[in-house]
Amino acid sequence: MFKFKALSGLFVMLCALVMPVAILAQPTSLTPEAQTQAMRRGVNIIGYDPIWSDPSKARFQPKHFKIIKDGGFDAVRVNLHAFAHMDGNNRLKPAYLKTLDGVVKGALEAGLTVILDQHNFNECATDVPACRVKLKAFWTQISEIYKDAPPQVVFEILNEPNLAVDAVWNDMVAENLSIIRVTNPTRNVIIGPQSWNNLDQLPNLKLPENDRHIIVTFHYYTPMEFTHQGASWSPQYTQLGITWGTKGDRDQLEANFDKVAAWSKANKRPILLGEFGAYDKAPLASRIAYTEAVARAAEARGFAWSYWQFDSNFVVYDVPADKWNAPIHGALIPEKASATQAAAPAANEEDDILKYLINSPKVSGWIVYGEGQTHGLRQDKSSIVKTALKVTVAAPRPNAWDIGAAAALNGNIKKGDKLVFAVMARLDSKDPAAKAQIYTTIQQNEAPYTSIASGTITVTPEWDTLSFSGIASGDYPAGKANVGLHLGHLKGTIELGPVYVLNMGQ
Repeated sequence: MFKFKALSGLFVMLCALVMPVAILAQPTSLTPEAQTQAMRRGVNIIGYDPIWSDPSKARFQPKHFKIIKDGGFDAVRVNLHAFAHMDGNNRLKPAYLKTLDGVVKGALEAGLTVILDQHNFNECATDVPACRVKLKAFWTQISEIYKDAPPQVVFEILNEPNLAVDAVWNDMVAENLSIIRVTNPTRNVIIGPQSWNNLDQLPNLKLPENDRHIIVTFHYYTPMEFTHQGASWSPQYTQLGITWGTKGDRDQLEANFDKVAAWSKANKRPILLGEFGAYDKAPLASRIAYTEAVARAAEARGFAWSYWQFDSNFVVYDVPADKWNAPIHGALIPEKASATQAAAPAANEEDDILKYLINSPKVSGWIVYGEGQTHGLRQDKSSIVKTALKVTVAAPRPNAWDIGAAAALNGNIKKGDKLVFAVMARLDSKDPAAKAQIYTTIQQNEAPYTSIASGTITVTPEWDTLSFSGIASGDYPAGKANVGLHLGHLKGTIELGPVYVLNMGQ
């Protein structure tokens, strides 16, 4: 068992030779503020992986911990549906504990903070008395097993308390926190408010004032009609095609996160945004905009965050294809965005919109041409779009196409295909009424530069996801087309984020 019991003599020396320095050279505890900074960017993992019932069928493999770390993440939130792995006396089964032990070791050895998230929220909502017994049994065992683990192992009492749990949630917090503190007096524990970790319920969360090793969490899927559209477990959100990214959408996000920040400051409790994301069936451009906006809004306020999720649905990593889902990964971790094109759809998501992507969306993929312009990448941690291409046109040119920005397309196009273009863009102007009409074309990338489909986007000083769609006018093999923005009639500066071109077929 991964119990980190006190070691002595030769055993200590041997462990020092084989264990990573990151595991050995750790303080006995971390302040919750330091812990929050250390687990700044995280991802939820393996809640619905066969690893728990049959490790031989696991989708998640040990190599994925290093992939996660190298991909720019600092933490993993391990979703534990543990009740099904208890015997008649509510003891966790040895096979389950062995698997958990391997997960914790693997995460720590990769240099990741590991959050042990008790995830039986559905069972708790339907049978509170039984849940309370099992939850206390779970934390009695887990807190004993990991009492000598380094502080990079963090406990989370229960995911998303809801429905019948709401009325007794503060009592459940107190009883389980008391159990944990017997063996783990200074381990940081994550606790969220009732009603699915709803930010509006933060004022109703009761925490012991003298226990300062607590990190408070909330989850964010607002608006649900966008983030859960088409999700089988949310039949009330069947309408597809709902987009996100207007000024009103972004203002709502900022206002909601300001509420959390104000509560955090008043109560001196650091914050983890434990889950967020948009389901795979939402429009891709809006998913990207939403994911990036939420992550940056959290970071701007000092919140740690954990994206939902690595695999299964809302995916940031395509396990069958063994590569990052490039658009979502790039939205979460811009500086670590995958250089490869977007991942293929997961096996159970045949209609995943990502399979239609025919370009690499990285901002660095833009090529700027023409005299009378300057351009370069800019980094701004406070911006909704952290990395953008900045193009400045000193004076309008005779022709709109005299100056432009283009990005290569690497997929086939056939006559009659429906093509969809989307880009995040803004004008760098202090005039809130400023706007520019930008002609945008999907075209042949060599003379005579025949237009395949085209449209016009209106750019303002507010970041927005701008798009058009059209029907391909001819056949063009992969590598023979690009997408271009004609900037020659612009006077001033435009900022461009990632660009997406989808071929939806016929």
